[in-house]
Amino acid sequence: MIVQTPAIVLKRFPYSDTSVIAHCFTRDYGKVGIMVRGAQRKKSPRSAYFQPANYLETLFYYKQNRNLYTLSKVSFIKNWIHFQDDLKRLSYALATVELVEKTIADHDPHENLFDELAATLSFFHHEETHFNLCFWYFELRLLQQLGFQPHLPEREFPGLMLPDPNAGPNSRQILEYLIHANINDTSFRDDISNQVVTAKDRRVIANYINANLEYHFDSCRNRKSLKILKQLLT
Repeated sequence: MIVQTPAIVLKRFPYSDTSVIAHCFTRDYGKVGIMVRGAQRKKSPRSAYFQPANYLETLFYYKQNRNLYTLSKVSFIKNWIHFQDDLKRLSYALATVELVEKTIADHDPHENLFDELAATLSFFHHEETHFNLCFWYFELRLLQQLGFQPHLPEREFPGLMLPDPNAGPNSRQILEYLIHANINDTSFRDDISNQVVTAKDRRVIANYINANLEYHFDSCRNRKSLKILKQLLT
């Protein structure tokens, strides 16, 4: 049967001489593989749709117990045009979708997390500053949605002592705020701009969140887009 669902492209790779397989995080079916026939042909309009971080409305042929589905139709829900000409925005967007690719199991829907991802990408597209805070927000929200919400007073895991979240002058306050914030609240953009983040806070918060992610997900130990983002910011 043909199904329709919003989807965010996580990654793509060639398949045969003319086609592409795209890993997409869909709102209704979780992470799925979609075959896009003819996408590698020079004049194919479909290639532009299936770039990482694109937000699409997809129709594809769905059959239970299949690992790969064939695309029927596609259109943009949002066209993130600013990602095309702003390396910083694009780098944050790619780091965010790579995190989802590395942590979400196939065919495991997470509607709330999908909405959080769409809102985070919208923030990177529309806002001018505080991308680092929004990125930390999404990392923490992903941990929460997947059942691993950090509890700041508890630092000791079996085989691991987490970095001290209190080590920066404002790191504990910022983490508390991000854990309880809601990106869809009208006050989010004002509240996030009021956070004072020192260089030490950045190191402490990033190390604390990364330690949580790497403990729960081995796949997070080598995030290529995160390395590129760090090089860009330094």
